Amino acid sequence: MTIRTKLAAVLRARRAQEDIAKSAVTRANARLAEAGERAESRAESLRAWSGPRDGDSASYVAAIAAGRALAVALSEARAHERAARSETETETGALREAAMRRRGVEKLVERVSEQERLADLAAEQRVADEVAGTRRGDARDGLGDDKR
Repeated sequence: MTIRTKLAAVLRARRAQEDIAKSAVTRANARLAEAGERAESRAESLRAWSGPRDGDSASYVAAIAAGRALAVALSEARAHERAARSETETETGALREAAMRRRGVEKLVERVSEQERLADLAAEQRVADEVAGTRRGDARDGLGDDKR
């Protein structure tokens, strides 16, 4: 197995890791969008809440409890949104690292390919030099025969 074959296998693995990281970022972004929508919905509910109305004490207490429940739900939704944003940032960092690892292997593959290309050129040049040297030697031998 050549170094190029081994590097190709490593490069495929790095690309797969990067693809997995991309999908994780996509899922995290979807969760963030969902959490943002949920938080905005809770905020809208709280803005629409008009507070306690005049009436008996039981309905007043129930209205205050409802307002507090809306505020707690909004607080939890905002906390969930912050957690989703943090997860998105973490996944984005993992994607960035996976891309850097993939690019490192790609650069190594390019370097190996260039070294192989240069080695092939050098081998071709040696063959051409040998052929040219053999022809010169034959030509010299032929000149020596004519002079005798």
